[in-house]
Amino acid sequence: MWVYKLILAAIVILLIESYAIMKYGLSKISIERSFDTLHANFGQSIHLIETISNRKLLPVPWLKVESRIDSGLRFGLQEDLNILQDEFHISVFSMLPYTRIIRTHNVKCTKRGFYHLKSAALTARSITGSISAAKDETTDAKLYVFPRTLTLSEMNFPSHSWQGDRVVRRWILEDPFIHAGIREYNTSDPMKNINWKASARFGTLQVNQYDPTAQHRLMIILNVDTKPDQWTVTDEPERVEYGISVAATIFEYAYKNVIEAGFASNGFLKDMEKEPIRIEPASGKNQLTRILESLARLAILRSVTFHTLLDRELDRSPGNTDYLFITAYVDDETEEKIRRLRAKGNAVEILKI
Repeated sequence: MWVYKLILAAIVILLIESYAIMKYGLSKISIERSFDTLHANFGQSIHLIETISNRKLLPVPWLKVESRIDSGLRFGLQEDLNILQDEFHISVFSMLPYTRIIRTHNVKCTKRGFYHLKSAALTARSITGSISAAKDETTDAKLYVFPRTLTLSEMNFPSHSWQGDRVVRRWILEDPFIHAGIREYNTSDPMKNINWKASARFGTLQVNQYDPTAQHRLMIILNVDTKPDQWTVTDEPERVEYGISVAATIFEYAYKNVIEAGFASNGFLKDMEKEPIRIEPASGKNQLTRILESLARLAILRSVTFHTLLDRELDRSPGNTDYLFITAYVDDETEEKIRRLRAKGNAVEILKI
């Protein structure tokens, strides 16, 4: 008789446990995610910190956490992490009362982009697995992966771009400035500018101070279209990716040499309004960060045609600006707009990608 009572008691306990899991299993269960940095370089390894908490007396014998994470973030191998089709991440835990699990994932940034981990799906099951509860939990982990930068030998400039006072010669080649004196060293100065003789004479590090060969600002305009008759989506995204890397390389050079630089594109920023991008030329670390964030977030999709973008630039009546067009093609209409920009006192150089 006692055996039947034991079986009946076990059934009652399981029913109570199943009801409790269905009703309260995911109550006060939370997940938090954050990257250990907001900005990362292409190829850099960083960490994603994930915290799962059970802030109640009821244990959860089986808790599954599912999320979709872009395959551009490559996760290291972990025993409690299953990755399906490079994007779907599944983990299973047992949560005791009032416990917290903190996991640190090693992540390699294998693709330029803006990554925003907005949510995770949580599923709790009873001991028998017959009863479950599910909910979506909001997370807010953000990461900018900056584009890969290139060496000068990788940038494939056409031979004519290395002649005369063209944009590429002024802004990209070594020693594009006129010597204008010396000043005290600061941490943003490149080592090559240190004047060792003056440093020995003054007893502190001194650097050569330069003036640009021309008081022009640099404006890089990137065309995300790869052919004149293209629809919204390009069928050659790798060409635009190369152009993005070229732009990132030039902007880093401009920052190190205190050159005012700006950026415009007929693409748009991921997860934002479908508007063309334009950042006024400026110098400094904040400007570089802003531009690299835009390059990381740039969707290779057209917001306006390249001709419309250039018309908007002409409407600003720019002057004393060095333009570098990074584009896969130049048609007759583009050539006409280039002539108009030059007529306003601007220099224009074209880099074909």
